[in-house]
Amino acid sequence: MNTTPILYRTRKCTGIISASEAAWLGQPLVNGTATVEDAAAIVAEQTRQMPSDALYTIVKTGEAVRTLLRRGQHVNLDWVAFTISLTGAFDSRDDVFTKGRNALLVRAHARSVLRDCLFDFVPRNSTGGLKAVLQSVVDGAAQAEGVITVSAVYVAGINILVDPANSDEGAWLMAKDGTVAATPTIVANDAATMDLSFATLPPDGEYTLVVKARSGAPTDFAPAVAHRNVTVKAS
Repeated sequence: MNTTPILYRTRKCTGIISASEAAWLGQPLVNGTATVEDAAAIVAEQTRQMPSDALYTIVKTGEAVRTLLRRGQHVNLDWVAFTISLTGAFDSRDDVFTKGRNALLVRAHARSVLRDCLFDFVPRNSTGGLKAVLQSVVDGAAQAEGVITVSAVYVAGINILVDPANSDEGAWLMAKDGTVAATPTIVANDAATMDLSFATLPPDGEYTLVVKARSGAPTDFAPAVAHRNVTVKAS
């Protein structure tokens, strides 16, 4: 039974000729790469063999497949088929095989039992699965909504719990050109509130408070991004 969620991210694709507008394509997020030792451990568990014996059997199976292919035979296993293919052009019907111009290759084709093994799984979108909202940004002195006059700021929202151990989560005051104008210290934080303290405030003007938070979701998920326009009047 699979206990690890299969995730994917989406990207915009404009190169599909048949599409009337830009499409979003999905890319699976592969959870690492398993080795032959990993496969042997599963075989050993299912067959009550020693892992070393299972590994030996897997390695010998590969050697047997190579032997059969060198005999000029296709090899059909219950989960994968190996076929011999010939590449490169010939000048005539009777032309000879020339290495460098021609080659014998082996191609692997997944059989249906392997090809369809993920059919019943429903992957989760790692980019769109998390949502966060900034409901209010209140100045600590004037108690003015959306106006910052001092370094202390109180934020209320939804799903704004930040993990300080993850560098892509946090809070930033962004200028109109997209640059970071100030990075506050998060004094207190839970899923619904955030207390911020600015060591220094940027020049008076219009800014955007941006919060990126996963609120406890796995780091495979891109953090949710919440933002709210604010006005700095510190001078």
